[in-house]
Amino acid sequence: MKSGNRTLDRKTVEVLGPDGQYQAYIDVETETIEEATATRSITRTYNPGADGHRHLTQVTESETQQPGDAGTNVVRTTSSVDLDGKLHVVEREVTATTKGSESENTQTTVYLPDARGNLTPSMQVHEQQKHGVDGDVQTKKTTLLPDASGGWQVFEVRERTVKGDAQDRTTEDRTSRRDFEGNVSPVSQVITKEANVNGQTTSTAETHSVDVPGSAREGTLRPVQRATTVRKTEAGQTVTEQQIEVLYPGAPSSIKTMNIVVVGTSGSEETNTTTVQYPDSYPSVVSVEMRKSDQAPAIRVQGAPSGNPDVPVPPTTKK
Repeated sequence: MKSGNRTLDRKTVEVLGPDGQYQAYIDVETETIEEATATRSITRTYNPGADGHRHLTQVTESETQQPGDAGTNVVRTTSSVDLDGKLHVVEREVTATTKGSESENTQTTVYLPDARGNLTPSMQVHEQQKHGVDGDVQTKKTTLLPDASGGWQVFEVRERTVKGDAQDRTTEDRTSRRDFEGNVSPVSQVITKEANVNGQTTSTAETHSVDVPGSAREGTLRPVQRATTVRKTEAGQTVTEQQIEVLYPGAPSSIKTMNIVVVGTSGSEETNTTTVQYPDSYPSVVSVEMRKSDQAPAIRVQGAPSGNPDVPVPPTTKK
C-alpha cells in the first residue's frame, strides 16, 4: 500500500489447527517512509491471544541514513511487550558502512539493557570485504566483547577467501577464537571446491579442527571430515548424493545419503536413503524415508497487496 513516499505491507502466517482448519499464527506489519537520503521503517509483530484477538508483541524501528554513495548508517531498535502490555527496548544495533573502489568496511555495535535497564554496548563486529582485480573476494569479520577494564577484546575472527567463478570456485573459511588463556588461535578451517559442468554441480568440503571427537585438544588443526555433494537434474527429477568421509578413528568410515525429488503436476515424491559403512565391513542401509505430497502446505503466508495505507486490508479468506 503506497501513498507518496510511504508504504505499508502486511503479512499473515496461518497454520493448521487441531480441528484441521487454518488459524492465525502471526501477523507482521511493516511501515516504510522513504526520503531523499534516509529510509525509516517500523515493523510491528502481532500474535493471537487467548481471547481470540491479536496482540502486539514486538516492535522494530529502523532508520537508514545514506548521505552519499560512500556509505550508510543504520540504527535498528527492537522493543518487546512485557506482561503489563508496555514496550521495553531489548536491543539496539548501530551499523556504519563505508565503501571504496575495491573494499567495503562495516562496524556494528550491539547495545543491550544492563541490570538497571540502561542500554550499554555488549558486542562489536568489524567486517571488511576486499575485491581483487581477478575477481577474488576476501572477507574478514572480527567480533569483540567488553573486557574487565571497560575496553574491547577480540573474541573471534572469521576469514573467508573466494577464488574463481560460478563454474569453478574455491572457498576457504578460517575461524580463530580466544581460549581460556586469552590467546586468539585457529580452531577450524574448511576448504570447499565447487564445479558446475553440464548442469551437474559437484562440491567437496574438507574440514579441519582443533577439536576431534575422542581426542584431547592438541592446539593444531587436524582433519575431521570430507564431504562430497553431487546434484543433478534429469528426466523430471532432482538427485542429490552426499558422501561424508570421517577422518578420525572410532567412527564410521563413511556415511552416504541420496535424496531424489520428483515433482509433478499433482504433487511431489521424495526418497531419502542413508547408507553407513564401518571399517572392514560392507555398506549397510540404515534408513529409507519416502514422502509423497499431493496437498497444500500446512503453513500459508499471505501478503497484502500494495495500495493506500489508509484503506483497511480485507480479512484473510480461509479455505
